Amino acid sequence: RSRQGMTTPAPLSLYLHWPFCGSKCPYCDFNSHVRPVVDEPRWVKALLSSLSGWHAQHSSREIATIFWGGGTPSLVSPAAVERVLSHIQSLWPIAADCEITLEANPTTHETARFNDLRAAGVNRLSVGIQSFEQADLDFLGRTYTVTEAERALGHIAETFPRFTFDMIYALPGHSLGQWQAQLERALGFAGEHLSLYQLTFEPGTRFYQALQTGRMQPLDDDTAADLYAWTLARMAEAGLPQYEISNYSRPGAESRHNLVYWQGGEWAGIGPGAHGRIGTNGNRRAIANIRSPEKWL
Repeated sequence: RSRQGMTTPAPLSLYLHWPFCGSKCPYCDFNSHVRPVVDEPRWVKALLSSLSGWHAQHSSREIATIFWGGGTPSLVSPAAVERVLSHIQSLWPIAADCEITLEANPTTHETARFNDLRAAGVNRLSVGIQSFEQADLDFLGRTYTVTEAERALGHIAETFPRFTFDMIYALPGHSLGQWQAQLERALGFAGEHLSLYQLTFEPGTRFYQALQTGRMQPLDDDTAADLYAWTLARMAEAGLPQYEISNYSRPGAESRHNLVYWQGGEWAGIGPGAHGRIGTNGNRRAIANIRSPEKWL
């Protein structure tokens, strides 16, 4: 409360959703779509309009975190990213330590944009590495090589003050030894945060269809549990203990945007399929946007 006895508005976070990818991974059930052409200027204009609409309802908030997910937002031009971030800054006061995260893939094309994304205002990058084994990358439908992934991580560590990357484990046929080798390799590139996900078979995905028709079998539960238990112990030993189901970090280096979700904070979701949790006068509401990119636009 201020000295006048007025309640200070709770901080607000922003989640921006870019729904487009170069290809659709067979395990992915996110609201991501492949389109032959994306009209970036029109999409940026729509994001700016939506942000202005949210500001009209919640103008007194300070922005604590911004997370641009997808889809693949690193396919957005750095100039467009800067335009959106500048618009946010023109609307709301921004916290001095505002965490601004953007998701990326480690393709050579996207890696070439990392310096410009940093200059545009992104201060934390979240990269989808998934594996350091080419056979696993091919199985997961990823469109880059292990060499590209390693090169991208080296560049990111020199460019961004904070970064994280994703790994997927417990693939069909995986052994504890295979995952141990993978995670040790990941720790060699890690900064202060890692996201480690066991493969899940989500309805509507190609992997789920293969599971239903018997063309694919998941890793058995006991082995998956062994991998998970070893992961918890190894990450704690490495100084990056688990702070939520699939995320690990050095104490104090947790994703502040993730914590907004887990600790019941408030955020506005902007873009097709984006969700938000936000309230006025104690009336906290769950809000979901239309999933179809064309209908949302």
